[in-house]
Amino acid sequence: MDAKESAYDKVMAKALEKKAAAKERKEQREEDGVINKLVIDRTPNGLYSVRYSYSGPVPDELKGLFTRKERIITIAQRLGKPLEV
Repeated sequence: MDAKESAYDKVMAKALEKKAAAKERKEQREEDGVINKLVIDRTPNGLYSVRYSYSGPVPDELKGLFTRKERIITIAQRLGKPLEV
């Protein structure tokens, strides 16, 4: 039983370290004035998708594929999200 607990503790400690490192990177980017912007990518079949320039989950309204770039821009403006054009 001790072996499982110690393995669990190791995994949890590593997860906490990763979370702390990610938070530190985010704070560093904010201090440097770097903004995580939405980026519009065009797929090979001519549709558009959205992602963040650094990382993070995209808002639900922008998940999936779009036929018009203008629709993405309109939604991003309504949500108040910075967009890299």
